[in-house]
Amino acid sequence: MNDTSSPVSAPDIASLDQDLGADGATVIRSLAALLHDAGRISDVDVFVDAALAREALGSTVLPGGLAMPHARSHTVTTPSVAVARLPEPVTFSSGSEPVRLVLLIAAPGDDSVGYLALLQKIATACVKYAFVSDLLDARTPEALADHVAAAVAGR
Repeated sequence: MNDTSSPVSAPDIASLDQDLGADGATVIRSLAALLHDAGRISDVDVFVDAALAREALGSTVLPGGLAMPHARSHTVTTPSVAVARLPEPVTFSSGSEPVRLVLLIAAPGDDSVGYLALLQKIATACVKYAFVSDLLDARTPEALADHVAAAVAGR
């Protein structure tokens, strides 16, 4: 069963200036663990495998030091965007510029329409300078989550 009543992002799936790993795979795993601890995914390994399989198709690193890994999986119980501002940029994928912001999008495996809509809303926000600047300037995990939720809501 999918929970669509919960906000897409929340402070418990936002990480502010925490060391989540030295590469993209480790950062994805760390954010997936937050999603699991928050009850938004049921199996970290299965979700991480899905996210890394998607990443293998093509890097999700965007200009400006931001990565937007994403996956659909039957382990996702709540459509979510886990967000991290890393203390130092990390090389997310080979040949890409280092990233400091990571937005991990998780969608239920049976919801391709919702997945694409969520992906589009986040991608649209990522090309807006104010959104990226707001994430970089956030002072609390609550602020990170609020900026993501506002972007998804179109504010």
